[in-house]
Amino acid sequence: AVPLLLLAAAGGAHGVEVCRVADLELVTQTGEFFLAATFLGMGVTSIIFVLMAFKATYEKRKFYFTTCYITAVATFSYYAMLSGQGWLITPSCRQLFYVRYLDWVITTPLLLLDLGLIVGAEWPLIAAVMGGDALMIFSGYMSAISSGHIKWLWFAAGLLLFIPIVYAVLVMFRGLVLRSHPAVGELYNKVSWLTMIVWACYPLVFIFSEGTSDWSQNFEVMIYGVLDLMAKAVFGFILLLSHEALDRITSLPRFASIGGGYGTQMNEKAPVESYI
Repeated sequence: AVPLLLLAAAGGAHGVEVCRVADLELVTQTGEFFLAATFLGMGVTSIIFVLMAFKATYEKRKFYFTTCYITAVATFSYYAMLSGQGWLITPSCRQLFYVRYLDWVITTPLLLLDLGLIVGAEWPLIAAVMGGDALMIFSGYMSAISSGHIKWLWFAAGLLLFIPIVYAVLVMFRGLVLRSHPAVGELYNKVSWLTMIVWACYPLVFIFSEGTSDWSQNFEVMIYGVLDLMAKAVFGFILLLSHEALDRITSLPRFASIGGGYGTQMNEKAPVESYI
């Protein structure tokens, strides 16, 4: 049975809004097809990554395990959506897969962890970026289940949190990789730009789907599926197939610029050349 409703308006100022069944915006068979396609894509990718992890050297396995968890969590998330679970009805009478946000709050910090490991960033910096990302996802979820101006205040909060994440990935992390082997720099350029460009598309999709409901539920499912596959599966293949870069990352010391910084350990001296 389809629930009639289900959510109190944000802040409780307007009481409980009840949606008629005819007004509900739900995923149809077309949307279920896209959910199934994304589920299969994530599932097959996860299996491939697991098989690759068993063949990887011990030093490289941190990248393989982290990336496996990213696609595995997404696989479980899409299976839940395909099974008709993990959703609720928003005040705008639109079906919202909240399990997608549970997926993102786990997998997007792991993606940032991979980026931090590539450049050899210190753990406090990586943890700070991951924490900011989790707050960004939380803001997005609160925006999705809210209405009126409260919705857009939460959305704005999420965008503000996205700015330091972009700065950390494209400036701070990038600064740490400049003295690495060219293969490492090339790998980081690929995965960092892929991540930031794809992530920048999510707010746009949100505006026209959960935000204004201009896009249908089926189109929302399709476009989110494409973005998730690019951000996780494509990201993972680029990272794990970059054998030369991974060899350099796991076999050479990593340093920031001379004078210290987030990538330099205390009382260490940065070498004149970090590779030969």
